[in-house]
Amino acid sequence: MEPKPDAVTIAALPGEVLAHIFKSGAQSSSGCLPCLFKFSAVSQQWRSAALDYPDLWSTITVPLEPALRNLVALVRITLERSKSCLFDFTLEVPRTADMDVVTSVMLLVIQHVHRLRRLAIRGRPPISDTSAFPNTDEISALLQNAQRAPRLAILELIFPNPSPVVSMGTPGRLLLQAPSLVSLRIHGVTSPVPFVGLRSLAIEGLRTSHAEFRDMVVASPLLTELILPKLRLTVDLQSQQLDPIEIPALKVLALSFSKPPPSNAFNSCHNLLSLISVPNVEYLELAGSDIPDLSRSFQNPSAFIRLRTLRLVNITIIGRNDEVDNRDYLRALTTIEELELIHSHAEYLIPTENTAKEKPRHRTRSISREIRFRQSYWPRPGPQRQGDDPLERAEAAAAASSSSTNSVLIYSNLRSVSLNTLLAAEAAWLYHLVLERPDIQMVKLSPMTERHLVASLGLVDGVVQPVPTAAWTKRVDTPEVQSHDVLKLLRERVEIIRGIEDGRIAI
Repeated sequence: MEPKPDAVTIAALPGEVLAHIFKSGAQSSSGCLPCLFKFSAVSQQWRSAALDYPDLWSTITVPLEPALRNLVALVRITLERSKSCLFDFTLEVPRTADMDVVTSVMLLVIQHVHRLRRLAIRGRPPISDTSAFPNTDEISALLQNAQRAPRLAILELIFPNPSPVVSMGTPGRLLLQAPSLVSLRIHGVTSPVPFVGLRSLAIEGLRTSHAEFRDMVVASPLLTELILPKLRLTVDLQSQQLDPIEIPALKVLALSFSKPPPSNAFNSCHNLLSLISVPNVEYLELAGSDIPDLSRSFQNPSAFIRLRTLRLVNITIIGRNDEVDNRDYLRALTTIEELELIHSHAEYLIPTENTAKEKPRHRTRSISREIRFRQSYWPRPGPQRQGDDPLERAEAAAAASSSSTNSVLIYSNLRSVSLNTLLAAEAAWLYHLVLERPDIQMVKLSPMTERHLVASLGLVDGVVQPVPTAAWTKRVDTPEVQSHDVLKLLRERVEIIRGIEDGRIAI
């Protein structure tokens, strides 16, 4: 009996190609160990292809799931099959994990620590429980057993903690010697290694002083990426004179801030950022609603001479009581070429001809809310002359606006805009921005924004506006608006890319 054509084709594949396919399949699965063992059990040819390429076994992801049996034996076999290759090890520890199993797995890794290239230990508590886990003391003891990891380049220790506070001071005891370490990510635990020779550093809940931060910068002169979620800085500029700290190699800076003290004023310790000089930063990310006054807490915007990408995540540009207004500071970043707006009020940063010029109003239960809503979003259309194309009139108005010499163009170098929003009004803002700014060449959209452009917008007197729901039409005197595929109109002007890359700070 002759084999089927498909079987002949699979059998003819060389072992190197099969190994590449296996590696792609393992990377896309939740855990590489069960996947690889299943591949190697299909046939003798597949088993030979898997065993002949030790690099295939060099990425080890261990999810400590109860359904995964003989886990310690699987890790031992995988480490043996990786032979002399450097390997990456990721341990995902749920709250219900057996710490005896964790200890056994880590002891196996320690036996091969001279080949360890990347180590990631991540605690995964249940959604209803945000307490810190796993036991950091036990993990520290396991790391101390390793003593020295000469090839370790990337270290991630991520333990869920609702109130993380991590110091940058020298640990009382260094648990691990890693002379090749260049990337360190710490959440919810004290660093087991010194901050020396780093190129990428991410610490959630950092609380440090001017001296500790300066020592880290001096010890890591090639630092190119700095990610500081829930930042806490403990220094008061009003009581002492401090020298500026320059980080010349830094290219990526991502920040979010811890909540301020119970008083309404922002903690003055944030002013340490104003002493940090980052002239070569190309990517700046600000996340969270607790952003302080940037004009007082950061370097002069004119110092960002190489900044190209600005990413704003869940940003409140104007505070509820006007205590913070960062519009002027953000607009002064004149070198921006790519703007990424993730659930941030875009129209307040770059107003268009169809954006209200007044300051944003916060939601209230006032009886006048419906009147303001009607006037702001659904103005009554004016008389339309016969043969007058509303799109042509919108383009003419945009051209007149862009040619006006009285207005200062915000972000004159802007070429790309990314938008992720739950509001149809901001999707309409994006269309009018592209209409008024012909230099914009690319737009990246989230699925929600794309749906708004397809089905939630319509044309009123040549102006793209949100289509009112039936409930609002009954409650508020609004004109009837038919939905229009605005995404099709947008594609005629710019390149559309579906999907937005993840930022440095998780939201």
